[in-house]
Amino acid sequence: MITVVEDTLGEAWLKCTQSVLEHGVPHYDEDVVILEVLGLSLEVASPSSDDQIVSEKGDRYVIERMLKKFSKGVEMEDRPFTYGQLIYDMNGIDQFDWMVGRLRNKSETKSAAISLLVPGLNQANLPCLCVVDSKIRNGKLNLQFFFRSQNVFGRQYANLVAIARLQEKLAASVGCDIGILKGYIASAHIYEYDLEEARSLVEGRPLNIVDRYYSNGPASVRISS
Repeated sequence: MITVVEDTLGEAWLKCTQSVLEHGVPHYDEDVVILEVLGLSLEVASPSSDDQIVSEKGDRYVIERMLKKFSKGVEMEDRPFTYGQLIYDMNGIDQFDWMVGRLRNKSETKSAAISLLVPGLNQANLPCLCVVDSKIRNGKLNLQFFFRSQNVFGRQYANLVAIARLQEKLAASVGCDIGILKGYIASAHIYEYDLEEARSLVEGRPLNIVDRYYSNGPASVRISS
């Protein structure tokens, strides 16, 4: 397993991208080659949804779309689900309020964790983010997560911004400072069509990141879009 520890979201994204480039093994997502690391752990000491590196380097459209995907009460016609629906309306349960209630009722709780997977669901498209865990330690709200799969170069930065925003909202709701953000990615990967841009990112060369997943990704995605 590879472990990345950095101060900010942007620094963690750069290091995770570098780690996949250096240690990734070729694999396939349908007809598209990926470089994949099985098991990548990351820790961000000072997470903030307003991150300078992400703002400068990331695709603004991808960030805004990801924040929308995590928002309460938002439906997206081109998506079978949103994380907002899974967090705020999972089978009629507002899981965010449920976490807040458990944290307020017992600040030392170890059980303020939610799942975003529906048991037995057999659709082709399942949530990449599966578990969110919140714990108050030393007066700070720490958030941990589990991704079954993550497109590190193309989407991680936006995922981290949205999760950091969720952490900030939780911390405000329970009256805590913000603690660490930690997570585990079972399949951390970069698509072949993004490899050159990923190298430019970690080497500090000029680049203009544009999400090409729906135009260059797996065949089923290209066909459905």
